[in-house]
Amino acid sequence: MVLSISPATVYTSFINGATAVKKKSELDVTTQEKLLPVISPATNKPVFWFLAASQEDVGKAIEAASEAFDSSDWSHPARAPFRAQMLRNMAAKLRERVEELADLEVLQIGRPRKEMRFQLSRLPEWFEYFASLVSVQEDSIPPFGPGYINEVRRLPLGVVAQITPFNHPLLITIKKLAPAIAAGNTVVIKPSELAPASIIELAKLCSEAGLPNGVMNVVLGAKEVSSRLIQDPAITKVDFTGGPQTGKAIGEQAGGNLASLTQELGGKAPMIIFAPPYVEQLDKASVDAYLDPIVNGCAFGAFIASGQTCIAGTRILVQHSIYDKLVAKLVDKTKVFRLGEPMDMTTTIGPVITERHMNWIHETIKSSLAVEGKVLEVRCGGKRFKGFEGDSAELNKGNYYEPTIIAVSTDLSAQMKLDELSATQTVSRVHHTSDVFQNELFGPAVVLAPFYDQTHAIALANDTDFSLGCSIWTKDLLQAHQVADKVQAGIVWINDHHKNHPSSPWGGLTKMSGIGRENGLDALREYTQAKSIVINCNEFTSDWFKDPNARYN
Repeated sequence: MVLSISPATVYTSFINGATAVKKKSELDVTTQEKLLPVISPATNKPVFWFLAASQEDVGKAIEAASEAFDSSDWSHPARAPFRAQMLRNMAAKLRERVEELADLEVLQIGRPRKEMRFQLSRLPEWFEYFASLVSVQEDSIPPFGPGYINEVRRLPLGVVAQITPFNHPLLITIKKLAPAIAAGNTVVIKPSELAPASIIELAKLCSEAGLPNGVMNVVLGAKEVSSRLIQDPAITKVDFTGGPQTGKAIGEQAGGNLASLTQELGGKAPMIIFAPPYVEQLDKASVDAYLDPIVNGCAFGAFIASGQTCIAGTRILVQHSIYDKLVAKLVDKTKVFRLGEPMDMTTTIGPVITERHMNWIHETIKSSLAVEGKVLEVRCGGKRFKGFEGDSAELNKGNYYEPTIIAVSTDLSAQMKLDELSATQTVSRVHHTSDVFQNELFGPAVVLAPFYDQTHAIALANDTDFSLGCSIWTKDLLQAHQVADKVQAGIVWINDHHKNHPSSPWGGLTKMSGIGRENGLDALREYTQAKSIVINCNEFTSDWFKDPNARYN
């Protein structure tokens, strides 16, 4: 099946197994006036349209999900094998359509086709993993005391709301959807208004795979749709991925409804690079052999998805003895990046999602340099890219920002060898006060700073409000584990960055990076609740009100 998408295509919500993908010309004038565009960040032109869900539509979606949960045997623990088979069917359908769905993602968010085809090729694994997990799920029998058996069952929560972002539309939706369905819940999803189409196509695909009507519903729109969804008393859980400020607002709304909450929020992941042992005694070839793979890993960690991912390694902390060399090598690495048409398989850097956000990135960088211009240097980039020519000239209207490297002056790393205290204090101060170190830019911009020793590296790594991810680059595994133990990050990679697996828990350690976990057994448990059944294996003989020696417990 090949998707037929044009600037005249209109998407509508998916409710109780039904949706409509139409042409604008098929709609009456009143409906056309309500349509909202999805803008390509590569050209800032509409690529298709969608009709936002009304308050009534959201109510219908929740009602359909409630009926599917209550009136069928979908949610019963004994139906776990059926749900597992549904997940496997969905994985098979998704695998058949990876390329067309990847192209749709490229169209709406501007991520390079090379990235999206690889990312989507792995998504069936999430359905398959949770199918396997729920197939072997067992009740537990915790100790209770002589003469008693305590059976603990895991039951679904009910109707859950999932609110997903623009940057990884299908990946993040499937990370939430798979454990929710496996556990026996029914779902209402509100995708980003910047990237709604692929989630509607996913819902259609799941329906084709046999998923019962009402189990998965998708409502389109912006924050007013999210608010209506979250505040409905039928919603038992809200699962959100996005920014901390929105997360706070959603948490307040969910709390007012006494709904449980999982949130994956912001990040400012450090990539900590240690020098090889006895680096002063190594020749240039040996130092290059050590640094070059690390530079490749850091370039991937920082610039994949044009930096528009919460786990991006956007703070690179480098031991002072190799700082100058690492900075120079990373700058050279950006020269092989290719900005271009996202559908071109040779493009490696795509646009920023909106012009407004691109401008915010630029102003944040400018203001930081204005304050710390004697310490911070732009080593490359730092401005909008408008160098497209010929057939690609239209892309100059898009939101392309040059891959940007901002580095603490190499003079400070040199000073660390002579005056450790003064230089270290300066680096720590700039790191703590500068917006480019403290704020999540969510774009193709990375900041670098030298550190004096392991203690200084850990202090810098932990000097933000975020705690989602971190990577540590060293050949000394004892050192790696010592640092991993002390950095505040929910996900720590050693000699790698950005890797993800459906079995590996994913989430932050501090509130600004979120609450709860995606992936693995943790995710399945967060979509269930415990029901405790206590069985007295003996005849009941106690009479509390007659026997003065009767035991209460």
